[in-house]
Amino acid sequence: MKKLLLTVVVLFGALTLFACAGGDPADDPQNLGERIDFSETFVQRSRIRVWIDDERGEYMQAVIAEFNKVYPNIVVEHQHMGSVDARELLKTFGPSGNGADVFQFPHDHLAQAILEDLILPLPTATANLLAPRAHELGLSIASVYYDEVNRSFDPNSPNAVERLYAVPMSIESIGLFYNTDLIDTPATTFEDLLAAADVWNATIEDGQPLTNAQRSLYYLGTSSHWADSYFMQPFYSAFGFFPFGPELNDPSAVGFENAEDALTWMVTQLKPRVTGTGAHNSVGAGANFEAGRIPYIIGGPWNHQAYRNAGVNYQVAPMPSINVDGVDTPTRTFAGAMMAAVYKYSKNTEDAIKFVEFLNSDIAMELMYEYQGKLPALHADLLDNIAGVNEDQLLMQMAVQLETSVPMPTIPQVTYYWGPGETMIVDVWNNQIDPAVAVVTAENSYRARVGLAG
Repeated sequence: MKKLLLTVVVLFGALTLFACAGGDPADDPQNLGERIDFSETFVQRSRIRVWIDDERGEYMQAVIAEFNKVYPNIVVEHQHMGSVDARELLKTFGPSGNGADVFQFPHDHLAQAILEDLILPLPTATANLLAPRAHELGLSIASVYYDEVNRSFDPNSPNAVERLYAVPMSIESIGLFYNTDLIDTPATTFEDLLAAADVWNATIEDGQPLTNAQRSLYYLGTSSHWADSYFMQPFYSAFGFFPFGPELNDPSAVGFENAEDALTWMVTQLKPRVTGTGAHNSVGAGANFEAGRIPYIIGGPWNHQAYRNAGVNYQVAPMPSINVDGVDTPTRTFAGAMMAAVYKYSKNTEDAIKFVEFLNSDIAMELMYEYQGKLPALHADLLDNIAGVNEDQLLMQMAVQLETSVPMPTIPQVTYYWGPGETMIVDVWNNQIDPAVAVVTAENSYRARVGLAG
């Protein structure tokens, strides 16, 4: 009897289930004949991991939210990672595929990351997408000639191909910072600036027993030091020295011999006005500028926060020109970029490429400016689309400077340029070594380091 009752219950339940689920939807009073499609609801979602330098995570949270409006089925996991740390950490993962799918790094990490087999070359479609949008200098920095067979960055290497390896996010350069309480109109030539420096440096302020120079309050300072080749590039450029040849990518042509005239100008014209008889690093100009004690300092966007926090009223002007052999010659700074790339051993390169492409979109660039205050690596005419940028006088002045800047060399041999370059200036500035001798010593030191001697 119990078995019969159980059978009846089971049959009744089956008939009820059939009536609810297997009948015509038009017969369901709740459905009213509408066919329900669940196919989009059950689309499989993919996942990528992104390493971007964003400690608080607010910037990336906003970017991911906008990205998901376009790609709702790609789950993006952000992990804060310092931009200079990402490459080293990825090296520990190797081809395991356990690293980030997308990672961020500064321009001078690009060549090493390529040699370390960490970066996936971006497809031609991505390069074509960025060509009309990305800043020319940013694209130049992110595009590299590379021969994978011979592991060579020489453009003349048999299998060398120029490819885009990363998406430039922000772009930057140094400029001439000036205190608006002390300077009304910034100098446009170094001749005018250095002439004003002579007057300022010799001035004895009321109540002071020493001149400004004797108190180390020199008219012009640097936020680095006077033997930093990155900061000295504007002076080099006016005298025709660009390391690694005209395209800045020839490891056999570092060309220190072309720096001789610039070194002579530095030690005879610049040094007396910025350190006097002191060494290249004898004046701490950063603290003096923050305290409002000096008019000028050469700095970069990384200095803004400190100067703002110090309450300095300041603006940024392009680096002044230099009269070379009777010709007013522009000074050309190095341009640097922060970039995002796809990890070569990502398990989901297709979606990772979509994400780095999205980082070049107007909305992603606007969020980067809003949260990080950086200059988007976009064509100048596209900056109109980024709310607030054109009204930001500090960034717009840097944009003007970038119009004459040259891209930072990205070949791996640039690692061996900075040391000999610094020693060269120190020898001339501090030790009175003849510039003609110093350039030869620097050239030999560079060549020995990269194995090109002889």
